[in-house]
Amino acid sequence: MPSLGMYTTEGTVTEWLRPPGSEVKAGEAVIQVTTEKAVYEIEAPEAGILHVAVAIGTVLPDQALIGHILAPGEAPPAAAAPAPPVAGAPSAPPSAPLQPAAPPTLARTPGAPVISSPAARRLAQERGIDIATITGTGPGGRIVEADVLAVASRGAAPAVPAAQPSAAQAGAPPGPPRKVRERIPLIGIRRSIADRLKASQTATASVTLTREVDVELFFEARERLKGGFAGGLPFDALFVKLVGSALAENGQLNAAIEGDAILLLDEVHVGFAVAVATGLLVPVVRDADSRSLTEIAADVLALSAKARAGQLRAEDMSGGTFTITNLGNHGVDGFSPIINPPQAAILGIGRILPRAVVREGQVVARRTCVLSLTFDHRVTDGVPAAKLLDGIATRMSDESGLNALG
Repeated sequence: MPSLGMYTTEGTVTEWLRPPGSEVKAGEAVIQVTTEKAVYEIEAPEAGILHVAVAIGTVLPDQALIGHILAPGEAPPAAAAPAPPVAGAPSAPPSAPLQPAAPPTLARTPGAPVISSPAARRLAQERGIDIATITGTGPGGRIVEADVLAVASRGAAPAVPAAQPSAAQAGAPPGPPRKVRERIPLIGIRRSIADRLKASQTATASVTLTREVDVELFFEARERLKGGFAGGLPFDALFVKLVGSALAENGQLNAAIEGDAILLLDEVHVGFAVAVATGLLVPVVRDADSRSLTEIAADVLALSAKARAGQLRAEDMSGGTFTITNLGNHGVDGFSPIINPPQAAILGIGRILPRAVVREGQVVARRTCVLSLTFDHRVTDGVPAAKLLDGIATRMSDESGLNALG
């Protein structure tokens, strides 16, 4: 199992794309693995005969054994598990009805190290359960989240001492018991989001600049252009296009920090946040500075649909150099977005609304929206960030530039 990216330490085998015993080519996709954020197709590193070592539904950590690719006639190592049946693979007719096998469990030798996933350790600590008392059902007896949840659901007594209350808490009179409607474990995509954004706030020197922008011409251009786009013209497509163009001109925040170096990137890949039932996903539009609005709109529509269907793949969300997040359609005027590491900046977009503004000494109604640019002050200072924000705002009110988009 290869590394599945930052903050992702394990994945579930969801489909063997080639049956066991088949001949595969180097680079051919042979297995599909699903994490809480994406679907990965893992390719064969060499040509040969595929020998499957894990069943569909198995949760595996990074670097775990998936299977073997061997020469014709070569047998897999004796320690390898027998190949499980795969749909569509030829097999001998069973002499009796097959019963689903229970998940394998391996007893742990006293004193042996506890093998567990990071998510399982974290969940056990949160639930106050001694992880050494749990029998793992993962590969090689590894303890996974499901094992901890199974123990918790049986009402196991906490084996880890609970944290002592602070002095202020100890001296406070007890309050009435809380009425909990539902307890939701902080696992999966919500844990990934929590860890990633907490790391962002801890590691970056974040500053947010806000600016109210006249978007009357921007709004009118979208209304005029949207009829010519199959599936419509999402506002996010226009923002991706204009932000990409602004980053090409003011590229100090099209950057990342790597160790002790600031990397100014020579490619503009803009991610856009998509809300899904389980959290937030950020697919990426490649080369947003040089591609046409038609191409960008097609990408935004396709990636949004894949995100909501749970079909985004790793490559759909990797490589972003800047992110936009739009809460305008949820009635939000302005907010301070959190940087998506290792990027250096993110643009928050508020709702477009007619507001009273002064033009040529007269109070008139004009559509405006609030843009909020959060940037990492380690990468650059306020003036370059303000210039980038001004470049975006200027493009949103440039009639000739907006007309040229169509």
